[in-house]
Amino acid sequence: MDPSGDWTNATAPAVEPGHLYGHVLRPEEFLRHARYDHAVPDRRLRCWIDRYWSVTWDLGPGRMHRVTTLDEPSTHLTREWGGVRREGTDGAGTWITGPVTQGRFDVTQHEAGGVVGVRFRLGGTTAFTRADLAALRDRTVPAAEWFGADLPPPDLPSTATGAAPALDAWLLAREPREDPGAAAFREVLAVLEDPEVTGTAVLERRSGRSIRSLQRQFHRYVGVGPKRMLLRARVMDAVAAIDRGDPRSLADLAQGLGWFDQSHFIRDFRTVTGRTPSSYGGSRGDRAAGILPP
Repeated sequence: MDPSGDWTNATAPAVEPGHLYGHVLRPEEFLRHARYDHAVPDRRLRCWIDRYWSVTWDLGPGRMHRVTTLDEPSTHLTREWGGVRREGTDGAGTWITGPVTQGRFDVTQHEAGGVVGVRFRLGGTTAFTRADLAALRDRTVPAAEWFGADLPPPDLPSTATGAAPALDAWLLAREPREDPGAAAFREVLAVLEDPEVTGTAVLERRSGRSIRSLQRQFHRYVGVGPKRMLLRARVMDAVAAIDRGDPRSLADLAQGLGWFDQSHFIRDFRTVTGRTPSSYGGSRGDRAAGILPP
């Protein structure tokens, strides 16, 4: 569900962009217009924080680039500056973005700017706040609504590597505490790592939990139900396979990922990405995709 890699130099797009696959549409195209960096948090935070990440860009006067991201329902804290725009915010500031479930998440980069982010692990926010994740679903809100005036320092460096020590210190100062049910939820997440778990019936059987119990856990720790999360994760796997140049036909790819009806695969893929699988796969060679003229 979350392929990873150790890749930080966006000036060398020939290098595999690791965990960007399945999370960013057209990752190689994205990396031609922005610089990406990521860093590992302090070991005391790793059960709650997946990684720190950053994106910076300098497109030139009057230029813009639209970036489309997908994500399993993760929650992100971001410090943003310069020319960054998305629905519901003006970009600049410190934000919390909740689990995205309604299709894709588009951000338009204008001229020059950047973002430094904290990607919480699924369920990781409960160590820092009791805020209701379901209320944050498909929304971006000022981070002050969660953390009050105690936000990351205003002089945060512009790269994840540079910002990591300050973010570690800020998060540790909040004295995170493990939620009593978090370990049990991580056991369910471990079951989800098996690619054969493509539906809630299999998840029930493998985890030994009823669907009602699973729904309560997922709404508490993720903000969305298991069925929606499983569907989105499968589409992300399909996107990653297409972007990696998987040689299988789309029909074989769909079947390998748990779809046994081609029309359902097309419908689900389009619901999440806004494109059909054949349209998305056929546009891999379009190196100008996403560029908006002045």
